[in-house]
Amino acid sequence: MTPQEKIKPELQETIDQIKNTLSDAKKVALSEAWKILQILVAKVITAIEMAAVDWSGKEKKKLAMDFLNEAYDTLFSAIDIPGVPAFLENYLHKYIKSVLMILMSSAIDAMVATFRDIGVF
Repeated sequence: MTPQEKIKPELQETIDQIKNTLSDAKKVALSEAWKILQILVAKVITAIEMAAVDWSGKEKKKLAMDFLNEAYDTLFSAIDIPGVPAFLENYLHKYIKSVLMILMSSAIDAMVATFRDIGVF
């Protein structure tokens, strides 16, 4: 079984739980989306670290980013940005995602370093 196959059910369960929580929301506040994504980053990197022990850091990060990209698409159809009109938010959605994906990439690096420093792995 590949690392992707090992971690997919666990991560899918987390995504499903979050999706159920957000089911009534048509839009998610940017701050709430970022909080959810940070939680997902922590779950994804710990799951990958356990499942893909023989993989390089670069391979693990690519897998993490693939899962987070998929999770974003599943969870967030619209992000609410304070002060930005709704019609612009819809237009800016792909740019918002791009920015959040860059931030998640940095969050992965920071969390991996922190987890190593405190002995999680």
